[in-house]
Amino acid sequence: MTAAQEDMGQIVDWLSKSSRYYKAPMFGDVAVGPYASILSIDPDTRAMPDLSELAEGGLVFLVPTQQLVKVPVPHLEFQPDGHPPLLERVKHLFSNKLGVELPDVLTLALTAPDVSVNDALFAEGLSDLDLDTVAVLAVPLWAIPAADRGAVAALCRYP
Repeated sequence: MTAAQEDMGQIVDWLSKSSRYYKAPMFGDVAVGPYASILSIDPDTRAMPDLSELAEGGLVFLVPTQQLVKVPVPHLEFQPDGHPPLLERVKHLFSNKLGVELPDVLTLALTAPDVSVNDALFAEGLSDLDLDTVAVLAVPLWAIPAADRGAVAALCRYP
């Protein structure tokens, strides 16, 4: 297993645990929607996945295929019930979890659906980045509400 696969595995597990039903104090279950979904992509592709089914307030990260040992089932159409607004979820994950409780990974803003992960890395001067060593969470900015795109892009950083 590569370093990037190990790091991404921890993040996928955390996202899964953050998106589960939990027991109510008295009885029954409390429904919780997905914190975020992960979609696997080829880092060279300029044909991004169709995100038209992404629920309002839904959050999706694109991850290079070789960095995922297990590909989680995306729940694009599910509302993120029980979670803060999208921008707050990104801030929490990128600022409070990554590099603290979770591995520090590269977070990358993809500006348009025809920009591949490798195109974005090249534009940032990171064309020699080893994707077996450094895990990447790419944020498709076109799937983020226009009012939040600038703030989300500003949160993207290098480990």
